[in-house]
Amino acid sequence: MTVPAVTVPATASVVMAGRRMDERGVKRLIVVADNDTLRGIVSRRDLLQVFVRPDVGDADIASEIREDVLERSPWMEAPSVKVKVRQGAVTPSGWMERRSETAIAMRVIARVDGVVDVIDELQWRHDTFAWGK
Repeated sequence: MTVPAVTVPATASVVMAGRRMDERGVKRLIVVADNDTLRGIVSRRDLLQVFVRPDVGDADIASEIREDVLERSPWMEAPSVKVKVRQGAVTPSGWMERRSETAIAMRVIARVDGVVDVIDELQWRHDTFAWGK
């Protein structure tokens, strides 16, 4: 361990913890509460677990996105959306009816376990964010 110890607040995001590890060149961080009491230790492996789905490949992730996000969502129609996944990076492409639907789809896709990145290639027919429309 380094002296002084490199710490991260218990409320820190995975991204913040990862950046702190990278900036300080450490493999583990001490997690502390607001009053600086020890809450635990987080390692690089712990942070990576957020992005790893054991025994699940790109085809499984693509299938889950198509079936659970795009086809079963009552708030959007996405029959022309295609989904490609490569090493956890998802690229949805094609058309959706409204711009607001594409924004929602991007957020929901990003939350699927195993997704490490979303590359937005979706287009829309109606810009629902435009003023006066």
